Amino acid sequence: MMRMTSDGRGIVVFIWLPEKGYVPAALLTEHRPDRLCTLGYGQRYIRRPDAVPLDPVSFPLVMATPATSRRGEMFSVLRDAAPDRWGRKILSLLAGRHAVTLTETDILTAAHSANRIGALAFGESASEGPKSMALWAGGSVYSVPRDDIEQVAYVVAKVDGLDDDADLDELRRALPEEAFMQALASSLSVGGGRPKALVEMDDGAYIAKFSRRGDPWNEPRIEHATMTLAARCGISVAGTRVLETAYGSVLLVKRFDRTDAGEPRHFISGFTLHAAISEEGMWGGYQDLAQLARQHGDAFSGQELFRRMVFNALCANIDDHPRNHAWFVTRTGIAITPVYDVVPTQARFRKYELALACGHRGREATLTNVLSWPEPFGLRKDEAEDIGMGIVKVMRGWREHYAACGVAERDIRELEHRFAQLPG
Repeated sequence: MMRMTSDGRGIVVFIWLPEKGYVPAALLTEHRPDRLCTLGYGQRYIRRPDAVPLDPVSFPLVMATPATSRRGEMFSVLRDAAPDRWGRKILSLLAGRHAVTLTETDILTAAHSANRIGALAFGESASEGPKSMALWAGGSVYSVPRDDIEQVAYVVAKVDGLDDDADLDELRRALPEEAFMQALASSLSVGGGRPKALVEMDDGAYIAKFSRRGDPWNEPRIEHATMTLAARCGISVAGTRVLETAYGSVLLVKRFDRTDAGEPRHFISGFTLHAAISEEGMWGGYQDLAQLARQHGDAFSGQELFRRMVFNALCANIDDHPRNHAWFVTRTGIAITPVYDVVPTQARFRKYELALACGHRGREATLTNVLSWPEPFGLRKDEAEDIGMGIVKVMRGWREHYAACGVAERDIRELEHRFAQLPG
């Protein structure tokens, strides 16, 4: 399994198994002339008693033949392990190439470190283990020490405003190479469009989310307030805190993809659970995710998804797409992770719609709609109404909660439009 093929580029896919470390699991073969990829497990891996499926929905351990991707697209479970908009911007700047010239496999395999997001990794051979596969990557993805966040915030602010590679070269000359790479390379395995970095704090690993050019409000502080308000509503939430720098507020989100002992945990996104072929188009609904999760061994996430749906509708968090929901994967099933990205939209609309359908009236973000179809979550109508009104009761105190979290009065006044669907 683990060798280059005559008609394509072979990439070994590793997965971290508890107390075993990274083990070779599958071979990803990129057929560049056709812009197709194939993915197949190694026989030695599937015979392991502790083998975990990369994707229990579309890529179970028992498969008759390797899977084939659509032209120009990456398998969803591997896409979960790749950087998103911000990381792709950094990759293109470091590589000195426009992002559109990088293939999905280039983006996926460019840089590696044991602190990368999730439990998957990539390399050129099974015997050598995971490694960075881009010549310019330098072989490491940094995790920023607490004391260096100020410097990283400075570099992130500069890069966020860059329009061309010449500006990047000037910035690179102005900083020690280690500081420059530390500021940028730590974001290469993190999803999402907002500037991010991996940070090591005294109590564990965090993802730092920075302010960015064009923010109409203090996004990190507002997201911290929203996440902690969600926790008060009974939603499982990753821990957060806010640091202040000379270059804006920084939100720290505790990494859910690490055990207490610091070992990586494998997870898949809602896109992968839904077996979505593409991230374009319709994404189904919360009810679909609840039923799919139950079919694949998670009997307990129905109420959690219901709570998230109600909360998102009532605070206009319309960035609730399937990649912002995730499930841990084990040999025996899946289990929903804490939520890690909840914040009201910066956009002002007359009416709001969630990214996912949430009731009989589609994506309409209203209390009536989110309470209209609770059965797929395993809830009766009366149970759903009790949960929903409990969330409403907590959320009515949102102004006081946001003020206590340090959100400015001007921002609270702007947020009132996002909470307009909350019953008084």
